Amino acid sequence: MMNKKIMGVFLALTLSATTVSVNAESVSSLKNKSSSFKTQISQAQKKLNETNAQKSAAQSDVQKLDRELAQVQAELNNLNIKLNETTKNLEQKQKELEEAKKVKEEQYETLKKRIRVMYEYGNSSYLEVILGADSFSDFLKRVEYANRFMSYDKELLENYTQAENIINTNVNEIAANKKEIEDIKAKQTTKQQELDSKIIQKTAIVKQLDSNAATYEAQIADLEKQDKNVQELIQKAQKAAEEAAKAAQKAQQSTTISNNSSKVYNTDGKKFQYPVPAYNGYTPNSGYGYRGSPISGKQEFHTGVDLKATLNTDVIAAESGTVIYAGWRGGYGKCIIIDHGGGYSTLYAHNNILKVSQGQQVSRGQVISGAGTTGYSTGVHLHFEVRINGKHTNPTGYIY
Repeated sequence: MMNKKIMGVFLALTLSATTVSVNAESVSSLKNKSSSFKTQISQAQKKLNETNAQKSAAQSDVQKLDRELAQVQAELNNLNIKLNETTKNLEQKQKELEEAKKVKEEQYETLKKRIRVMYEYGNSSYLEVILGADSFSDFLKRVEYANRFMSYDKELLENYTQAENIINTNVNEIAANKKEIEDIKAKQTTKQQELDSKIIQKTAIVKQLDSNAATYEAQIADLEKQDKNVQELIQKAQKAAEEAAKAAQKAQQSTTISNNSSKVYNTDGKKFQYPVPAYNGYTPNSGYGYRGSPISGKQEFHTGVDLKATLNTDVIAAESGTVIYAGWRGGYGKCIIIDHGGGYSTLYAHNNILKVSQGQQVSRGQVISGAGTTGYSTGVHLHFEVRINGKHTNPTGYIY
């Protein structure tokens, strides 16, 4: 009977080892297939960082262009108002010029008549008229008339001079106004060209941002794909473990498989050990659920908790189990997944150093890695997940 019991235990261990081998082989195959993908992820991460920097600069440029375009438009409006005012002033000066010319011609004709009279009677005409008086009263009248004629001649000369000055002033003002109008038109043309150029620049920036947005969408799709792959991997491993457990139970009848397979974890029991003992009690850097992505800035669903850690801080197994994955895993970087049986598994991401391998049995509290910032990460921490039948759940109640 003892031999049968030993044989049953041996058969159970053999089946269990076979299952582990199959799982390890499957994961190893996935790892080989993704070896080239690892390089692509690294390149995509570099491009993503560059795109983030370009996006920030482009957004700053767009804001600057918007301010410049508004200023240019205001200047163009002011130039149009000034141009209209100058045109009206020019028209008014042209009318005044025509009036001055008319006055000049009239005064010039009158002056020519007076000069002709003076020439006919000579320079002494005024004196002869005065001295030719018959009486004293006649003398006074002739003096008064002579003064009037002299004042009139003086007034004619002053009017002529004033008309000449007005004409000269108007000519200068008109010339200045024409030059000002030409300068205004030149400035308006220049500003319009600058406006057109800035519109072209802005259009190009918008197209670039559209391209960047497409890149972000591709990265998000890639992360979702990685998450789906991890779920499928866990489900396959768990299915194989369940089949092995059933076969072992049937072979050894009363012999049960490892205690890990029969454990049931729940939020009330808090059965998992805190995976970063050095920082036990610290508030998580980021919790489970929707949040703004530190990489793309968009809303995303965070499938675990980010626990505080420093570079190469010891990361331990939250519970005993089988390592079903240890290696690079897309956005998770250097990643470890442990199957604890009963449909439960834990995931540890962004590690710097891995200290276990696929198929290895680990104990609760055993050091499995050193914390890091590999994959899609903005700083050193441990991304920790609890999964039930491959589906992520809030791990907070399991470790606090």
